[in-house]
Amino acid sequence: MRVRIGIAVAAALAPIAAFPTMPSADAGRFGSEPVEATVGADAFTAGSVCLTDLEPETLNRLFDTEPGGVVGADYQRALALPDGRVFWTFQDAAIRLGPDEITIVHNIAVIQTDRCFDVRYRGSRAAPRPMFFADRTVPYARWFWPLDASVGDDGRVYVYAAEMEERGEAYLTTTVAVGTWVAIYDPVLDAVVDELRPPDSSADLYGWSTTSDDRWTYLYAQCYRQFGFDEYAMVAAFDRSCSPEITVARVPVGKLFEPYEYWDGAAWVGDPTRAVPIIETRGRRINADQIEWTGSRFVSVNKEGDWWGDTILLSESASATGPFRVYDEIRAPIKCGECNSFFASWVPAAASRRTDGSFVISLGHNRWDGVVSAFYRPTFHRVMAPTHAPARSTFELTLPVGTGAAALNVAAVGAAAPGFLTVYPCDAGRPVASNVNHVDEPVVSNLVLTRPDASGRICIYTLASTDLVVDMAGGLGGAAFRPRDRPERVVDTRIGTGAPAERIGAGEVLRFELPTSAATAALALNVIAIEPTAPGFLTAYRCDRERPETSNVNYVSEPVVSNLVVLPTGGGATATTEVCIFSLAETDIVVDLSGSFTTGGYVPLDDALRLLDTRDPGHDRLPATGTIAVDVGSGSRAAVLNVIAAEPSEPGFITVYACDEPVPTASNINFVGVPFVSNLVVARPSVDGRVCITSSAETDVVVDLAGALGSGYEPLRVPERLVDTRIGTGVPGQLGRG
Repeated sequence: MRVRIGIAVAAALAPIAAFPTMPSADAGRFGSEPVEATVGADAFTAGSVCLTDLEPETLNRLFDTEPGGVVGADYQRALALPDGRVFWTFQDAAIRLGPDEITIVHNIAVIQTDRCFDVRYRGSRAAPRPMFFADRTVPYARWFWPLDASVGDDGRVYVYAAEMEERGEAYLTTTVAVGTWVAIYDPVLDAVVDELRPPDSSADLYGWSTTSDDRWTYLYAQCYRQFGFDEYAMVAAFDRSCSPEITVARVPVGKLFEPYEYWDGAAWVGDPTRAVPIIETRGRRINADQIEWTGSRFVSVNKEGDWWGDTILLSESASATGPFRVYDEIRAPIKCGECNSFFASWVPAAASRRTDGSFVISLGHNRWDGVVSAFYRPTFHRVMAPTHAPARSTFELTLPVGTGAAALNVAAVGAAAPGFLTVYPCDAGRPVASNVNHVDEPVVSNLVLTRPDASGRICIYTLASTDLVVDMAGGLGGAAFRPRDRPERVVDTRIGTGAPAERIGAGEVLRFELPTSAATAALALNVIAIEPTAPGFLTAYRCDRERPETSNVNYVSEPVVSNLVVLPTGGGATATTEVCIFSLAETDIVVDLSGSFTTGGYVPLDDALRLLDTRDPGHDRLPATGTIAVDVGSGSRAAVLNVIAAEPSEPGFITVYACDEPVPTASNINFVGVPFVSNLVVARPSVDGRVCITSSAETDVVVDLAGALGSGYEPLRVPERLVDTRIGTGVPGQLGRG
C-alpha cells in the first residue's frame, strides 16, 4: 500500500505498512540509539542525534540516521526557548516499525540543545502516538497538526494546532480543519502540561504563524483547506476561496489567552468577522506565509504555489499588518524529478548558524508517488535579510563635507512601533531629547541642526525599528551656529520640566524663559505637541511681540507632532528671552533646545511673514508633479521657511529647491493620510531670489518666511540624499539585526 504523505491520497484509514526498507545514510557517523526517558505522561525521548555543526547544509541531515525511527517529517517549525534550547514541531512523521513496516504519527516534537536533537513522541517505540493530543486523535480520521508556537508570559510554550477531520473515503482526500487547540509545554518540567481551546478556537486557525514584538503577540490565520477542494494539475487540492488569504489577530505580548483583537484594515477590533487579508493575494495561488518579528522588522517567507510553485518569496514590513514588500525571490530546489517542495518557514538564530546579513529558512519536501524515503525530509537554506535600522539601535553617518553644523532633513519611514529619533554628535552622549517623533504615521520627517564629531560623524538613535532617510541641505560654520553637544529638554508640561505640570488649554499661551546673550540672534528649538484634543496648531514667538498670523506645528489627529523652530531673540544685553507658545487646542508641549545662531549667522524677520497660501482666493492648488516659485528675496545664502502641505490628495512628498537648479532626489515634507504636515526648510534661493516647490501629489501649500542664514552657511548646490535604508543608500554594509 502506498500513500501520498502530506500531499494527496491514501488507500485506507489504517496504519501504513509495507514500505520499502530505507538504509540509514552514514549510520556510524551520528549515533542515534533510542534513549527512553520519561517526559510528562507517556511522552519519551525516542532517539537522539548530535550533528557536527549547525550550518544549514548540516541540518539537512537531521533525519539521516532515523533518530527514534523517524524516517522523515514535514511542516517543520522552530521556536527559540528562553533557556537557549530550540523547540521544534513537525506534522505527519513517518516512523519505521520494522524493516518493511512504517506508520504515520500526526505530530512529533524535537528538542534541540546546541548541536544535539532529541526526538519526542508518546506511546512507545513499537507503538508510537502523537506528541500532542494523543488521547483525542483517531489516526487518519481526526488528528491534530501543529501550527506555530509562542512563549507565554509564564515562560511556557503554547503550541497552536489545527484539529483536522477527514471527510473523504481515504486519508487526505477531503480534509477539513474544524478548529484550533493549544498544547502547553513546560520547558522546566519538560512536559506537555495541558491541552485546551484558545480564545478563538475557530477553523480560521489563528496560530498558523505567531510572532511577538515588544508590545504584542500576533496570531496569523490561514484556512489550511488543501485536500479535496479546487483542482490543481488534475488533483483536488487547495480551496481557492480562502487559501490565498492570511489575516491577523493580536494580544498583549505573552498574554496568549487574553481576548483577541483583529485587524480590519484600519484598526484593531474585537469582531473576528471584520478581519481582512493583510498580504496582497493577486497572482498568488496559496498564501501560507510564515511571519516573524526580527527585532527590527516583520519578515514573511512564502513558498508561492506550495506543491506546484518553484519560487520562495521573501517579504518585509515595518508593521505586523503590512504592507509587505517582496525584497527577494529565490528558486525552491527539489530533491528529485518526482519530488515536490512546500512550506517554507523561518529558522531562529539559536537553531542554525547565520552569517551577517542573512536568515535561515527551512523547506518541506515530498515525492508524488508517496514513497517515504530520504526525500521526505526538510532542507535548510541561507537567504538574504533586508537592510533596515533595528529598534533601540544607533546609526552612524559620516557627513560628506567638514562643517561646524549640518542642516539635515531626517525622516522615519514605516516605523514598526511608536517612537522617536535622536540626532547627536557621535562623540557626545545621547541626550534626553528627540528630533523626529512618530506614533502610527508611515512617514514623519523634521529638519535637524546638529554638529558632527571630530571625525565628521553624526549618530541617529531610533527607539523603534524604522527605515531612515537623511537629506542634507548644507553646513553651518561655527561663526554662524553654535550647536549644543547635548540638546537640552527645556520644557515638558507632562512632568513639569521648565513649566507647570499641566496641559496647555485651548487658546492659551505657554510662557518660559531661556538664557541668551547679546551675541545670540536666534534659538533653534524642537517643539512638540503631544496628545492634542482637537485639530489645531502651535505658534512660537517672543513674548514681547504680538503673536504672528503664522504657525510652526500643525496637528490634526496625530498623537505626537514635532517641528524645528528658529526663534529670534532680538539680541541686546538681556540675559534671557521669554518664549511664548500659543496652542489652538488643548495639548501637552515639549521643547528641546538644539543650539543658537550668532549675530550675523541668522538674520531674523521682526515677525514671520506668510509668503504663500494657495487656499486664499485667486490661487490654485499645486497639482501633482507641478511646480510653484516663491520669491524669498535675494542676497541671502539660504531662506528659513516653514512649509505646510494642506489637504494633499494622496500620499507623497514636497521638495523645496533653488529654481535655477534641477529637482533634487530629496524631500522636505512627507505626507501619508494626514491633512496637514509642516516642516522647517532651509533652502538656497536662485540668483534672482526664488525657491521652487514641487509636490508628488496635488495639495495646497502654505509658506512662512522666518528669516535668512548669513555668510556662515554653506548650502549644497543641490540638496543631497545621504541615507535611504529602504534601498541601501549610504548604508555601510548590513545593519545589525535582532
